[in-house]
Order: sequence, then structure tokens, then C-alpha cells
Amino acid sequence: MVHIYQRVAVFVDVQNMFYSAKHQFDAKLNFQKLLEAAGRGRELVRAIAYVVQSPDVDQTRFLSMLKQTGYEVKSK
Repeated sequence: MVHIYQRVAVFVDVQNMFYSAKHQFDAKLNFQKLLEAAGRGRELVRAIAYVVQSPDVDQTRFLSMLKQTGYEVKSK
């Protein structure tokens, strides 16, 4: 049961979510809508996005989007 006075934290494994959406649904994941859906009107305490960075791929814009959306980005 969801109560508006509950607090919520969201933890996202970015690669798994991204590739699952791409391969299973041939779609792109909207990380803003994911955050809104997970919160469902409750107080968002923290949103953390876990990302594995590859030196071959420039993810600067993507990581900036995550930060602007409200995620704290943890990269490895």
C-alpha cells in the first residue's frame, strides 16, 4: 500500500535496465519517468544510478542527463 507520507529511495542498475528495454521491448528507457513511477508521489530521499563506464564509449551526455534528472551517479 502506498502512502504519500512514505519516503522512497530508488537504486538503478543502468546497464541492465537500458539493455533490457532495448532487447526485450525495442524501446529506450525514460529515466525521468522511471523515477516518477517508482516514487508515485512519495518523498524521494535518494536516487542512485549505478553505471559501468567503458573507455571506448563517451557517456558524458548520458551521465549529465542522469544527474540533471535527479540521480546520484555511481560509476565503475
